[in-house]
Amino acid sequence: MVSNLKHPCPDSIIRKIDELEGYGKSWSLGAAEIRDLLGVSSEEFYRRIYQAEKRDHPLVSLAAATGSYSQENIWEFVALVELFCGVEAEARLERAGIFFSHPEQMEILGVFLQESAAALRLHQVDTEQFSAMLQTFGRFERARDVYIGEYFPLEALIDGAATVYCDQRNFTIPELARANVKRLLRFFFQKHVLEIGSIFAILNDRLLREAAAQGYAKAGERTRDERADAGISSPQLQRARKAMNLEGRTLSLGLLKSRYKRLMKIYHPDINPKGLHRCQEITAAYSLLLSSL
Repeated sequence: MVSNLKHPCPDSIIRKIDELEGYGKSWSLGAAEIRDLLGVSSEEFYRRIYQAEKRDHPLVSLAAATGSYSQENIWEFVALVELFCGVEAEARLERAGIFFSHPEQMEILGVFLQESAAALRLHQVDTEQFSAMLQTFGRFERARDVYIGEYFPLEALIDGAATVYCDQRNFTIPELARANVKRLLRFFFQKHVLEIGSIFAILNDRLLREAAAQGYAKAGERTRDERADAGISSPQLQRARKAMNLEGRTLSLGLLKSRYKRLMKIYHPDINPKGLHRCQEITAAYSLLLSSL
């Protein structure tokens, strides 16, 4: 039956995605199935897509009439549903945990970095274990990587951050939301928005000093500030402050979070195609400064 509503509600699509996810595999919907779930006639479906393409819609084209949609092309999916359901569809899909807007993506990044920094602050280097790794591998870089992998497994960090983030929200499909947060964080690592080296810069410094003391590396001559025992050098902190435009400011968690969000609104790669390098720089600086608090 064809709906007479001007903007049919996306609830039918959300319920279908929930049902598909319940089978234990990622959801996927063909364009014809989306059309049927919306209760839109074939004529109306093709007409609206054609009109959108004529208006040079950046995400909707005639290929949408026969395409397939999943988390892999989520932006195109949201644009298609929004075309028929109105602008409120984005918020409904976001509440379900199917889609995260750019501000929410920044929140997810922030939670991951805050959780990682908190874990780093609590960590005491296991010198015995690291010494054994140095002896086994004979190289600082290899021993460091194995040590970080042992004490801070990436999947565990991603899983922990996803749990914290989702516990703060009231998603209508909680398990899908959690899976999508984890998927998004992995994507950020693949695109090098997040990088292990940046996140663990402080731990790298601590391990480097330990390796130097045992003759496996050269720590170098560096002037350290009052946080020398944490393994943070003044030049590192100065560069991080400069990257976030925080020179001369007294650092606090609130200030760091607000500045990070403000900068990421400008340089997030999806918003600014030329912003990837700056985004990486900001994320690395934020991670370092969080760990230094």
